[in-house]
Amino acid sequence: MQQFRELNVNVSPVEPDAEEVFEIMECNWPSFSAFLACASQWRVVPAVSGSMAGIATTLVFLGLDHTAVDVTLRRLDAPAHVFEDILAMADAALPVLNEVDA
Repeated sequence: MQQFRELNVNVSPVEPDAEEVFEIMECNWPSFSAFLACASQWRVVPAVSGSMAGIATTLVFLGLDHTAVDVTLRRLDAPAHVFEDILAMADAALPVLNEVDA
């Protein structure tokens, strides 16, 4: 976290909600587990905002790196449909990842 503070990047860790439980249908498990395996493959850019009084830097998520996702899926020997499923999940995740606290 210190490295982020030194760069003026606001990162607020999210604590998982122990009460929130959901089920995943067995037919969706390969796509879900592959999506988790791609968790470190997001493309991000810094966004700077503010004025002379204070500058804040946040990260803007652009989407998944498709080349890295392809490599991950090949290493997992994932079925062909999983790539499209991951892209759909990423599209759904982008608005949440890029939410800005008002």
